[in-house]
Amino acid sequence: MFQTMTQIGKDYNIDAKTVGKFLYKLKIRDANHTEQKGFPFEQAITHGIAKAYEGREGLLYYRYNIESIKEEFEKLVTALPEQTASEQSNEPVHKVDETIENKLQLMLTTLNSALQTGETSKLYRLKADIADIYSLLPHKAS
Repeated sequence: MFQTMTQIGKDYNIDAKTVGKFLYKLKIRDANHTEQKGFPFEQAITHGIAKAYEGREGLLYYRYNIESIKEEFEKLVTALPEQTASEQSNEPVHKVDETIENKLQLMLTTLNSALQTGETSKLYRLKADIADIYSLLPHKAS
């Protein structure tokens, strides 16, 4: 099952940023990608670990299926200090609102920078951030 980094983080009681760092360590994401830092390595796509999805505005973003690297991923999670894992699992509900607010502020900053410099590659970061925000929102049962 392909998930965003935020969704993967929820499964392990860690944040999306930590998931991203783990994916760098496991050579799934490319810190030196020509289009944008953090895009997955071609091998990750070929081996079914990363998959491109089209967002609402037609921009690509990636989700990950970590089943084939689950053991290595879980080793990194268990290597985290105990305090971090327990603090994150006991987060109050209002923490989600703070996370969304922080993410939106970062998105506005990135958008302003892209508009001022004309650097459209920053729009890929916005696309990923929007996907993360959607996963943070409480979902109502239909």
